[in-house]
Amino acid sequence: MKEIHNEVAYIWLNRPEKKNAMDFDIWFGIPALIKEINDNEEAKCILLLGKGDSFSAGIDIATFMGDMSLNENLSSTADDRRKTMKVIDDMQTAFTVIANSKIPVIALAHGFCLGGATSMISACDIRLSTKDAKFSIGETKLGLVADVGILQRMPNIVSKGDVRELAFTGRHFDGIHADKIRFVNAVYDSVEELYEAGIILAEEIAKNSRHIVSGTKDVLNKGEDLSTEQALDYVRMWNTSYLISEDLKEGVTAFFEKRDPDFT
Repeated sequence: MKEIHNEVAYIWLNRPEKKNAMDFDIWFGIPALIKEINDNEEAKCILLLGKGDSFSAGIDIATFMGDMSLNENLSSTADDRRKTMKVIDDMQTAFTVIANSKIPVIALAHGFCLGGATSMISACDIRLSTKDAKFSIGETKLGLVADVGILQRMPNIVSKGDVRELAFTGRHFDGIHADKIRFVNAVYDSVEELYEAGIILAEEIAKNSRHIVSGTKDVLNKGEDLSTEQALDYVRMWNTSYLISEDLKEGVTAFFEKRDPDFT
């Protein structure tokens, strides 16, 4: 479910009767909407939210058991395993689409945000939550190694010791702990305060140039895999190719005129 207001796209997980447990319509539908927003330049920032009393209780286990070719005896053939590998690859790619969004994606988590949902928001640029939100790398307790990105992305967000403790135990952790280890940027007492803060942040980002925010995200992402010297080379090349622009003209003019820039 998608809405656009003030150049901010709101994408809702909309299965509240199931606490937004992610069937494959949600799992693949969210990235498809994000790709659509990027391709059509419909917004400058994206908010990811959940309808009802939770962001998401994680993957719908019934869907998982059916589509992963698992039967009640938990046996499989070689062909089943090949199909399973393809499903996992598709599921991983879906969250990579979120991570690769050219415009920032902000997750607003409340209630349950478990397992696959924790993995999903780890692909977002910014995470805000209520203090009582519940997160987990819960695949461990299901007898699985988490395989859709949390073990790859979370170590770039929190300390290695913190992610190992949470992954090894599979325990739930709340918004207060998520804030302590800096998995989330900030926590709020209520959903209303969470949404208000998320909207203010998204609209503040959306006031800036689409191309410059996108370029900033690109430089930050590339810099994670480069030395400082290489990352400086990259941003120098980026700015050399884009520096002379209408955005720069507007930004400098607004500065001297002591007004907010209008990057429309």
